[in-house]
Amino acid sequence: MSNSESLYHMNQNAIPSATPPVVPLAFDPKPLLDTAVVIQSTEDLARFLDGIADTDVIGVDTESAGFYRYRATVNLIQVSTRTRAAIIDPQAVSDLSPLREFPRRCACQWIFHGAGYDAGALFRYLGLEIANLFDTRLAAELAGLKELGLGSLAEAYLGFPLDKKLQRCDWSRRPLTPGMIKYGLLDAICLVPLRDLLRQRLADQGRLGWAEEEFAILAADARHGPADHADDPFAFVIKGASRMPPRQLAVLKEVWTLRDRIARAMDRAPFMVVANPALLEIARQMPRSLAGLAAISHMSAEFLRRHGKELQAAIKRGCEAEPVRLPAPGDDRRRDLPPTNWEAEMTHRLRELRDREAARLQVPPPLLASSHALFEVARHRPASLDELRAMGEFRNWQIGLLGEAFLDLLQKSGPPPASSGRRRGRRRSGRGSRPTG
Repeated sequence: MSNSESLYHMNQNAIPSATPPVVPLAFDPKPLLDTAVVIQSTEDLARFLDGIADTDVIGVDTESAGFYRYRATVNLIQVSTRTRAAIIDPQAVSDLSPLREFPRRCACQWIFHGAGYDAGALFRYLGLEIANLFDTRLAAELAGLKELGLGSLAEAYLGFPLDKKLQRCDWSRRPLTPGMIKYGLLDAICLVPLRDLLRQRLADQGRLGWAEEEFAILAADARHGPADHADDPFAFVIKGASRMPPRQLAVLKEVWTLRDRIARAMDRAPFMVVANPALLEIARQMPRSLAGLAAISHMSAEFLRRHGKELQAAIKRGCEAEPVRLPAPGDDRRRDLPPTNWEAEMTHRLRELRDREAARLQVPPPLLASSHALFEVARHRPASLDELRAMGEFRNWQIGLLGEAFLDLLQKSGPPPASSGRRRGRRRSGRGSRPTG
């Protein structure tokens, strides 16, 4: 057995392939629900945070009315420690600085379910920077659980279901109803016991270090939210538009821009102002009269009454503007050569190795290494762990788990033959270390 094979088997032995099933907790949320408060002033917020400054963990969930509003923001913040819970109303609290300062005062761990959204929203809209977090969804995935949704986890391991009927509620609506308050509180209250349960399971599996590395990356990524569509010159290319002729695209761009301006002024989601199918039909038919516009499916008579003249002007501008030509697919991507036969075969063998390990650990294969990362290994053929790490495609825990096995496979396979030709077609290149595949 080679040294790399020996290290690989040591890695396998260090992580048990099977762990005992998760034992559900007997958790009762009622005491926290009964004593929870709704915070609507800066003074009450500061007082509540002073009272929990010694907590070790805080479960956090947010609600947004982004489905209904143009300007997505945080409309509700639900928090829970082991002993106290509260709803913070950002629409009522004029100064949220006590919350922004809390991470500097208290070294507790912030628990989210889907931290990429909630922690990102708290930083983007409120300036709240969180360095120490725990993501129950990612933890469940790393632990090999089948249940990943918050409702499924709460029902399976805490013994109570989460009613999701209010998931698409307009969270900017006031006053908050008792149902909205209970719904929001339960999402935060269940995070603390789920974190304890999942953290213990990860520790028992030898995977807690994996999770901690991922959580640190999530915390850093939360400071870099998605780009605003104002920075995208092709944001108007909605679903169904990519194959439109250039003249129709020019019309679509003008009517989409008009809708966006009106939606921004009304603070309403653009699709609620004019539906996307209506924009597509306008671009295809280019009606010049109000009667022609009224015949468009999904077109609101109220919208035409208020903005019909503007819409006609937008269509006219699109008809007279320069035709819009979309960039060819892949113009904004790296144009790598297609893989050679040897690279394709090596990628296949690396994938088989990854898939066997994923099956043993009972986790999704892309969690261990993406298809793109496997191809990059075959293409660059790293000769050491340092070279593998320098590729920037893998987490440290992924390298510790599979790095030696990858290098051993490359070494045994030898250099590619001089006659190894390139496969036909162009491979689509992706980025990132954990896409699907």
